[in-house]
Amino acid sequence: MRRALALAFDENFDDDEFVVRRPRWIREREEHFATLDDKDFITRFRLTKPTVLSVLESIEDKIEFPSNINNSVSPINQLLCALRFYATGCYQMTAADLCGFSTSTANRIVHRVSAAIASLRPRHIYFPELPNEIRQTQIDFYKRARFPYVVGAIDCTHVKFIKSPGGENPEVFRNRKKLFFTQCPSHL
Repeated sequence: MRRALALAFDENFDDDEFVVRRPRWIREREEHFATLDDKDFITRFRLTKPTVLSVLESIEDKIEFPSNINNSVSPINQLLCALRFYATGCYQMTAADLCGFSTSTANRIVHRVSAAIASLRPRHIYFPELPNEIRQTQIDFYKRARFPYVVGAIDCTHVKFIKSPGGENPEVFRNRKKLFFTQCPSHL
């Protein structure tokens, strides 16, 4: 606005310098939850429909807009947009196009849903702190997977300093990822 006013009072003002705003882009949003069958839904979002409904129930109050002003995005579509972004590892522009949003809307949705899901951490993630809890967790992991000295696991995370336990299948535990750490934890 200031630029337009400044240009309007400039005697060297040229009409070609005005930048015309692009028209607002609103298109019909697909209802993926209703239109996709269970198999296609899992393929695209990596979760089952009941699991998505369970997550939605837990975070809906945090992501729901108070009104439908400006064609606000429903909580289920916000969650599905974020899940699509997480599941595919794609750019937000791609997730936005697939869900029928602008890129900036997808960006805000991913941040909003991520914060809402992260707020569930105390309910679902527990890390043992007391020595007897740590030892019991290690025993439970060993009984389940024959993996010694484990106190926690996160899917798709590679830790450089895991020592192979040996035995019949030592290659199962070898990490071939190139990870860079400044120092090795002292307890390993």
